[in-house]
Amino acid sequence: MRFERFVMPSFNRRSFLQLGLGATVLGAVGTACSPATPAAKKQDARTFTIYWNAGHGYQAYKEVIDQFGKDHDLQMNWQKFQWPDLTTKLTADFRSGNVPDLVEEVSAGTGTQYGLAGNVLALDDFAAGDKEFGFPGDYLDQAVVARQYEGKTYSIPLHLTANGLLFYNKGMLSAAGFDKPPTNWEEFLEIAKATTKDKVSGCALNSDPSYAAPYYNQQSVDFSNAGAKQFMMPADGALKALQWMQDLIFTHKVSPAPVATTDYSGPQKLFSAKRAAMFVSGPWDIGPIRQGSPDIDLGVAVPLTGAVQSAAMAGSGLMIPAKAKDPKLSWELITKLAAVKVELAATKEAGMSMPRKSWAADPAVAADPSLATIAKSLAVVAKQDIALSASGKAAQINELWKKAYQQMIIQHAPVEQTLADFRKQAGAAL
Repeated sequence: MRFERFVMPSFNRRSFLQLGLGATVLGAVGTACSPATPAAKKQDARTFTIYWNAGHGYQAYKEVIDQFGKDHDLQMNWQKFQWPDLTTKLTADFRSGNVPDLVEEVSAGTGTQYGLAGNVLALDDFAAGDKEFGFPGDYLDQAVVARQYEGKTYSIPLHLTANGLLFYNKGMLSAAGFDKPPTNWEEFLEIAKATTKDKVSGCALNSDPSYAAPYYNQQSVDFSNAGAKQFMMPADGALKALQWMQDLIFTHKVSPAPVATTDYSGPQKLFSAKRAAMFVSGPWDIGPIRQGSPDIDLGVAVPLTGAVQSAAMAGSGLMIPAKAKDPKLSWELITKLAAVKVELAATKEAGMSMPRKSWAADPAVAADPSLATIAKSLAVVAKQDIALSASGKAAQINELWKKAYQQMIIQHAPVEQTLADFRKQAGAAL
């Protein structure tokens, strides 16, 4: 994604700046911080509150939000969180009834889970009454289907991308004798070993369990089959994937053991500091690298091939809490934030890939070689189990998976037994 990919605002602002009526309140929550504000008293009627991911506070969105506040004489309370903190805060708000007006959805399926519980609105009637917005016709199918259940749509796609892109330092690979990035697991390990020396690791794994998905997807493993109460199957593929990841750290010693944190940017920071030659992630990490380490000759390649070539679908959405003060006003802001001109501006600023067909057809996008890499990655994303979101147990099961993953990757727990324990616990949760 070239366009000057990912020239992102700072991730770690720890206080918010109130600029006055019609301006933005930047309630930023940085790495491992607790939510920005307690759920104490009801929001003022002229305050419009938005919950957002800390890594997505692009200037393109800030300009839209600021202008929206001025147009409607609103004080815009734009609070930013790391994903786990946002989830914790939102869950508490649903219980208290003191909810925000608009929420960035962590991933496809989250809105479905909240919607079936009555906590967020189905948005189909809004979309049907707003033909100019172009939903779902102007949206790529995979971004839409993943957010629908039994004919209802509980969130509007904001971003669409793939977790599984290979980031590599061209200079480090060249110095080790490699003029191309790895294409499969064997080549990846070979290059990781060759580039591990002194204080540099050949690769860097992530403490966030969602970053395991590309690896187990590449062994044709499904995280869940909620209907059958099965998880991480087939078992032999799951064992191969997680054992391989663990061995990168503890056997081959080509990756440091990650540190448990709510911040998913650890591998990117190591890479930017020239302490890792490769890591696997998504386009959200391109901007911080180009902004913070412009001297790195960055390469971005398509996902690796294990048994198959695969990536995990990623990308947030926008959802409206059922108890939002003015859902029509919230919908209006969705249409402005998700307009194609704003998508293009966010891509130019931050390199994020987007879900609209008209975005993909824009000449600036079509001509960008980095976006072509992401397009190829989207073609191999694994299918998601929508039934898990519909079960209402996804959050609980994801917490069980986080515990199991970190036991294997950080604490060096036996992979086969840890996976077996996770399957038993997750099945019981359903």
